Amino acid sequence: MPMCLNSMLEKEKLRFTRGDFEKSLSQDQTSFQSIDITGVDLSGLDFTECSFEECRFSESRLTNLSCEGATFKSCRALKCDFSYGDFSEARFDNCNLSLSVWRGAYLSAASFTDCKLTGANFGEARTLGVQFSKSTLSNAFLRKMNFRKYELEEVDFSGADLADCDFRDAVLYRCRLDDAHMSTTRFAGADLREADLGDLSFSSAANFKGAIISKDQATELLRGLGLKVF
Repeated sequence: MPMCLNSMLEKEKLRFTRGDFEKSLSQDQTSFQSIDITGVDLSGLDFTECSFEECRFSESRLTNLSCEGATFKSCRALKCDFSYGDFSEARFDNCNLSLSVWRGAYLSAASFTDCKLTGANFGEARTLGVQFSKSTLSNAFLRKMNFRKYELEEVDFSGADLADCDFRDAVLYRCRLDDAHMSTTRFAGADLREADLGDLSFSSAANFKGAIISKDQATELLRGLGLKVF
């Protein structure tokens, strides 16, 4: 029964085209719910302070959008291209954004909560003040992103490319860093006591120079060096 109900709900989503959006926006409509926009090219449209709930954007082209202050709740946007759009102060809650592309996008003060961003590409994105909470960023491309003095809660960075990222003085609570690529990543002053650092070895420990770790993590590090701890 649950599977049948889900199928019925999916069929009820209203299919929208670019023309439908242009007409709605010209009539000052700012709220969209249960809309299917899969594969549609909406590049360049202005969705400033619009809200989207339970909409599907998968594989859509949303480049150069104006989405300042927009909200996205329970939306599905797999493989969606958000490149070079303005998402300043936008909010994403409980969205599946896996394999999405944010190249060159403006994400100043944007927030992602309970979101799935597996394999997302944030290359060259402007991310000053962006917030991630209780979200999955495994295998994501996050090079050179600044998390300095951030408080990150339950963020999964496993397997992510964190090269040249700045985590100095940040607090990572119940975050995962196992198997992440951390070449020249800075952690000085970062509190990693509640983070999952994966299998610590002498080579991987160098990535966490200056960070604060727990006694248990220190013990694991010593064991990784082949030392016996009593």
